Amino acid sequence: MWEAPTSALSHKTPVMVWYAAAAVLFFAVPFVGTDLAGLQSDLFYLGYFTVAVLFFATFVVAHASDLRELWTLHLWQSLALGAAVGLVLAIGIFQQTATAHAQGWRFAFEIVWRGLVYGTVDALTLVVLPAAVAYLLMHGDRTTFRRKAGFAGLTLVLSMFVTATYHLGYTEFRDQTLRYPEIGAVMANVPVALTGNPVGAVVTHATMHVSAVVHQRDGGKQHMLPPRVDGAYPNHGSSDLAAGLAAGWLVAAAVALGAVARRRRSARTGIT
Repeated sequence: MWEAPTSALSHKTPVMVWYAAAAVLFFAVPFVGTDLAGLQSDLFYLGYFTVAVLFFATFVVAHASDLRELWTLHLWQSLALGAAVGLVLAIGIFQQTATAHAQGWRFAFEIVWRGLVYGTVDALTLVVLPAAVAYLLMHGDRTTFRRKAGFAGLTLVLSMFVTATYHLGYTEFRDQTLRYPEIGAVMANVPVALTGNPVGAVVTHATMHVSAVVHQRDGGKQHMLPPRVDGAYPNHGSSDLAAGLAAGWLVAAAVALGAVARRRRSARTGIT
């Protein structure tokens, strides 16, 4: 049974304002980028990843001290469960009909960009952020079984709602196919419910996306890699340009993460 100590949380901007902004923003980005602009997939991902990561980072920094225990509580158990759930989803994907994937360097690029990065960003926006919102709404108090169950249930509701708003930004999910990402949201929330830590969802989502890139590049009937590019989709922009910009984005992200890691090490050792 997992336990989390109570912390005194203080909020500047009400946490539900953050959540409402996320729900609106994560609908608007795919709606504008795919429905209105019809961008080439990798160019669209560049915009989506940038907006999502900046929003998530701003939210986490604003609540850094309050959320620390959420990230560290039973971290390894959450990662292990996330891997197990991801494996189950991957097996399901590989049992479906395969579609052709890219070749050469582009295949490797898509595994990283559409698989690892896309899966990670989706997990942060659709599971980890809702879990953080739920944690803050409960003032970090999950010391009883009832509050643990309440946290798991609240996280699931928040996750499923923002999953719906995000996917409704894509044309292909404005019918009964919306049930597929909602099922995925339930699966990705398993590590959260059982450990109290949402980080394992990153492993689940990344595993699912990589499996889709390798086995079902068109996303299959579940449309796991939206937007769905068919004859009706405009697909504006150069895929080669997108790959070059994506490479630059990855380098910039690595540099930024390295700088954050160095700053944290310096803070711990008292070096400025």
